[in-house]
Amino acid sequence: MRRGIVLGTVVLMLLAAGVVFAETCLSPYIKGLREPEKVMYLWTLPVDGRGSDYLTVIDVHLPSPTYGTILEKVEVGSVGNEAHHMGFTDDRTKIWAASLNTSRFFIFDVRTDPMRPRLIRTIDDVPALTGLSGPHTPYAIPGRMLISMASGPEGTGPGGIAEFTNDGDVVASYKVANHPYETVVKPEFNRMLTSSWAAQKTFMSPRNTWDPKDISDTVLVWDLKARAVIQELKGEPFPLAARWALKPNATYGYTISSGGDSIWMFRMRPDGTFAYTKAASTGTGCAPGDLRQSPDDRYLYVSCIAGSEIQAWDISNPEKIRLHDTVQGMVQANMMHVTYDGWRLYFTNSAISSLDYSPRYALRLIQIGPDGRLKLDPTFVIDFSKAPDGPARPHDMLLN
Repeated sequence: MRRGIVLGTVVLMLLAAGVVFAETCLSPYIKGLREPEKVMYLWTLPVDGRGSDYLTVIDVHLPSPTYGTILEKVEVGSVGNEAHHMGFTDDRTKIWAASLNTSRFFIFDVRTDPMRPRLIRTIDDVPALTGLSGPHTPYAIPGRMLISMASGPEGTGPGGIAEFTNDGDVVASYKVANHPYETVVKPEFNRMLTSSWAAQKTFMSPRNTWDPKDISDTVLVWDLKARAVIQELKGEPFPLAARWALKPNATYGYTISSGGDSIWMFRMRPDGTFAYTKAASTGTGCAPGDLRQSPDDRYLYVSCIAGSEIQAWDISNPEKIRLHDTVQGMVQANMMHVTYDGWRLYFTNSAISSLDYSPRYALRLIQIGPDGRLKLDPTFVIDFSKAPDGPARPHDMLLN
């Protein structure tokens, strides 16, 4: 506890001195968090469909007497949604939460009272509105939400990107030749990259039934303003999370290949085209699930779903990255969130109901030292396998 208070004091001093931190792994258009987090929103689904999916509200304000506890849960009133990824709108007043299985969108108000979010809209007919299904990641651009959609309206075939207003009105759909997973934008270059995975009916089925033809191995490069694909980058299967370097005008970034146990680097050439090369192996049997970055572009963090560990990679030399540290014993480690100051990494350990192999669901915290070393915090543990209303799978998280 004492270390956290000291770090918080240092952050406030740096802010007063004009030092600016970057909030990592969110759209650059989102109004940034510039102070230590107070509340976490965690998109959660009950195990075995025993109740409504819900947004868990957790106190993460260190000085609070209820620090590290669940404050409330906001139910969405329906089951079987497969709560998965979320995203803030650009003004940080709303959260869009996507459901993989039912293709619904749930919009929460977090402006009126950030500690007590309210469900203000549910969009039920997304496949009919967009011609797409299997929404994965909502991503903010000014006044709009771009949602990566894995497949066509029946849960099969290629997907695309659906565009909505912040309030939830459909704008357009942009169909592509693969199964979009996640989005990353670099406004300086008017470029957007989308990673990929599999069709909805594939990823919602048991792993041993998957057809290799339904698995993507490509990343798409877009002209952002035109909403048009201009290049396809081919690598290894399941290029899931994508992160562009945060520094202004950085021309490079990274993805992970869950099927190839690897990290890949993309880089924009002087002529505007992109190179895509394998940067490192995460080790056989890792099955990378998520990729995060430090605000100073010094480290990448990789979660290993099958390898049950979290890795820190030193990318200070972007062309020759190296493994810096690991924390092991993280059963089914998956989603992560790095704080804006780069000193804390929260993580959950549910991937998707069709793939989870351990019922030991939890939210944990890793402290990141000045030397980039990782240390599991023994005092911050929320055990979702023993949640008050029954076991639940915690997945994506946002901080406010």
